[in-house]
Amino acid sequence: MTGKHWPTLAVLLLALALVAAACGSSDDTTTTAQAAATTTTAAAATTTTAAAATTTTAEVMEVPGLVEDGKLIVVTTGNFPPFTLINEEGVNEGYTIDLAAEVATRLGLELELPTVDFVAELEGLASGLYDIADSGIWPNEARQEAGFVFSRPMTSTGIIAQVLTENEGSAGFDDVAGLKIGGIQGSSQEKFVLDNEADLGYDEYLGFQGAAEALTGLRQGRVDLLVQDTLVAGFVSVQNDDLSVAGPTILAHPLSFTYQTGNEAKRDAIDVVINEMLADGTVARLQTKWFDRCIAVPDGINAAEPYTTMPGGDC
Repeated sequence: MTGKHWPTLAVLLLALALVAAACGSSDDTTTTAQAAATTTTAAAATTTTAAAATTTTAEVMEVPGLVEDGKLIVVTTGNFPPFTLINEEGVNEGYTIDLAAEVATRLGLELELPTVDFVAELEGLASGLYDIADSGIWPNEARQEAGFVFSRPMTSTGIIAQVLTENEGSAGFDDVAGLKIGGIQGSSQEKFVLDNEADLGYDEYLGFQGAAEALTGLRQGRVDLLVQDTLVAGFVSVQNDDLSVAGPTILAHPLSFTYQTGNEAKRDAIDVVINEMLADGTVARLQTKWFDRCIAVPDGINAAEPYTTMPGGDC
């Protein structure tokens, strides 16, 4: 950490939550200026502190459909902090990594964490190479139609502009006309930018392999801003004095573990454990560890429409 501190992240994320707004479904072409102005109270009705598990972990020790008996194979990128990152010792860690490790422990399974880029992550999952894809994935309609199913949500986030600190007072996605935008290849953030090209009016989009490569491109001036996950952008801004965020969070949405279609029984068995972790405070503890605050988790994936605001309340 180069000068900013974790309490700053808590303030930043609270501010982002207060200004968060959505622009309809992930496939519409509503402008971001209109999106930022849209506010309703629907999200409050969809959040929950933690759904109580109706089944105990002991009753789902035999998880159906595992790729390899006795192992939980969870593929990640290692390149999407604070969800997944490779630390100085070469170990993959992060919020969703901790979640996966806790799930494996409670189920008595050995955790394996193969690391690939994001496009290969979903391709490998679709080919049956892994049990779970775990890199902070948005369970949107397009991914369901592509053949994936999702766990109950484990946190909520949104989309925001990552910029150099010298540009932190800019409008973000309220006004990107004529700018060069960067993002991560295959991500929901990339899809938002490409689907809304006409309304956003940006000059060019450049896709990067991962978050590290995207941040390097921003620093080198290859792009003017990045389309980023809100929690990722906040984490990066706290750790780097030269990076910040601009404009409001838009398209607030849940994040989930991802499974290949046909593995609903495996998904449902692991959901029992996730519900236990929500109920006993484990999820809240891990959120505080990685985000420096607790973020209320909705019950359902709400794939057809993103939230109108970031979920609030107790968790």
